[in-house]
Amino acid sequence: MEVHWLYPSLVFIAMASCGVFHSWLAALSTKEMVRKIFGKRIDQYYRLIFIGIAIVSLLPILAMVVFLTSNVLWVIPAPWRYLTMPLQLLAGFGIFVTVIQTDTMAFLGIKQLIKPDQDHENELVIKGFYKFTRHPMYLFSIILLWLIPWMTDLILAWVIASTLYFMIGSIPEEHKLMVKFGDEYRSYREEVPWLIPGIKIRKK
Repeated sequence: MEVHWLYPSLVFIAMASCGVFHSWLAALSTKEMVRKIFGKRIDQYYRLIFIGIAIVSLLPILAMVVFLTSNVLWVIPAPWRYLTMPLQLLAGFGIFVTVIQTDTMAFLGIKQLIKPDQDHENELVIKGFYKFTRHPMYLFSIILLWLIPWMTDLILAWVIASTLYFMIGSIPEEHKLMVKFGDEYRSYREEVPWLIPGIKIRKK
């Protein structure tokens, strides 16, 4: 099988760039800059705009994965496929539950529109899956992606870039939480593993 690196490289670069852009949009400094330009009223629309931009920017990348010429790298054969598919379903369910645990309406930016004067990030979520990992949504997303049964070079490039985005993107996300919640988040971070339940990176 002849391997062509152009399309996989384009997919990887596009997804990595998308991840950097999303992290920049989510940064406190970016929100503050936007607030200075449009006024404090923009806060009630910011989360909804962020979700909309995330979806719109992801669609062209998914179109590249689907429509560009690709090579099949591997296919998970039976009976292993019958094990991985239920695991994917469980991971998808885990993502759904995690969104609910973080307040679905606030996560989508709808509650900010309904109650613009209320602080919707005034409580640190440490319940449910957050008792076992600080980033359950990232963990479930990684499991879901890496268990795709029909893997092409374009899908793999997208999966690798997405995984790096989840892992690297958690760093500024945790910094933002540290700024907002201080010692409360510092104590939580010391008790709960970063990504994989049961595995903590101890600082010397």
